[in-house]
Amino acid sequence: MKARPVWALLGGAAVMSVILLGTVRLPSPAPLPTPAITLVDPVVVPTTHTEHCGGSNELVVATGDDISTGSMRREVFDRWNSGDRPEKYPRVKLLELSDSTDLRRAQMAAVAQVGSCEYDVLVLDVAWVAEFARHGYIEPIELDDPGRFLTGPLKAAQIDGDQYGVPFAADALLEFRRLDQTDGGYLLQLDDKEISTINFLEMIEFGGGKALDGADRTDVVLSDDEDATWKALTTPEIVPFAGDARDSVPVLPASLQLDEDASTTAFEDGEIGDRPVSYMRNWPIAFHRLAAEPLMRRDDKHLLFEVAAPNRPGGVLGGSVLAISQHIQPKHRKPAKELIERLTSEPVQTRLFACGGYGPVLTKVYDDYQAGHGATCPDEGGSETTPVSEDELARLAAELRKSIDLARPRPKSPYYAQFSEAFRTCARGAWETRVPRATFFSTAPGLLEAALNGRVPADGPSC
Repeated sequence: MKARPVWALLGGAAVMSVILLGTVRLPSPAPLPTPAITLVDPVVVPTTHTEHCGGSNELVVATGDDISTGSMRREVFDRWNSGDRPEKYPRVKLLELSDSTDLRRAQMAAVAQVGSCEYDVLVLDVAWVAEFARHGYIEPIELDDPGRFLTGPLKAAQIDGDQYGVPFAADALLEFRRLDQTDGGYLLQLDDKEISTINFLEMIEFGGGKALDGADRTDVVLSDDEDATWKALTTPEIVPFAGDARDSVPVLPASLQLDEDASTTAFEDGEIGDRPVSYMRNWPIAFHRLAAEPLMRRDDKHLLFEVAAPNRPGGVLGGSVLAISQHIQPKHRKPAKELIERLTSEPVQTRLFACGGYGPVLTKVYDDYQAGHGATCPDEGGSETTPVSEDELARLAAELRKSIDLARPRPKSPYYAQFSEAFRTCARGAWETRVPRATFFSTAPGLLEAALNGRVPADGPSC
């Protein structure tokens, strides 16, 4: 047995994010290229070889941090443990991994690569399904009634004709607009994280250009309309979805340092630095955080902001799926499927939306709100917060469904992580005018196509 660092297994640009992972032991594989990077002191990855998988009596679910209002996702797992589970089924042990999307993906992948049964169920970003399916980290799963799910999230988890994930939360970006000040700027999230990949892709598509095409969205077509693509990436202005009196709104320079949380804080403050803020593009989960803040309401309790879906195709589909590990303990397979059925039931999906802001994956939940009898959160409210009303939830559900229906998936490639890093590096170079137009269009398409096939330069992507 020979010890090999996890980063040597990940390949390409994904290693740039794996700073939490340590050294594992496994049989020596064929030699892989060693990227020229500097690693910080790692944290050991918890691994258990398959011959030692029989001892645990808990169903282990690996996920990210619960960022919802009131930690509603944790609560639904607690309810399983406290009585929702069938008799003799195991309790759930919830492992919340890194709050960084990129690091969480790398950590889950590294554990799967060594054949560990550390996790039974994975909560995966929908963009990772192709990687985990084609590399054999997760197994196909049969759905008893696939017609109850939204079409986009369901198909996004279908790889090579098989269903590899069950939609858990549906996401697409919405535009948030303050109603009390209309002359401020627009906030995007352009920090060097996955959210900036999504924002840059949307800039191109909403700006009249095109970045990706094909059945699996793996055809790079940046050069199809160079003028529109280049203008979208170099003109820091956004045309609002809401269609108000302003034809375009300047994107605030602070966006280059913002992620979802930081931009929500700035939108709530109504300013960043010395610049007023009127618009923000963000996930729907930000709605509950803002709506719970008394300062975001008028004296009559009406919201000081509204949300709007895109008015044309071009958005990027987000969200998460529930997947079963290829290395699940056999005795846990049936309980895992029962847990997934529970988490995607109508009562749980409604509660996750009404109380926590997670986008439902069931058409029935949206239909209920549209028909005027959607549920509110029974536990919400108090002396310092205002409950989200049924009308507010109905408006949010309607706009979210529009956005999801118009959204397109990210590339179904097992090397999506490498593509994402390369794409946002090139896009940011154009945005900051560090990359000339001719250089961008001569190098970016080839680099991105190579990344989608798992080939990136040893020293990282460069445009």
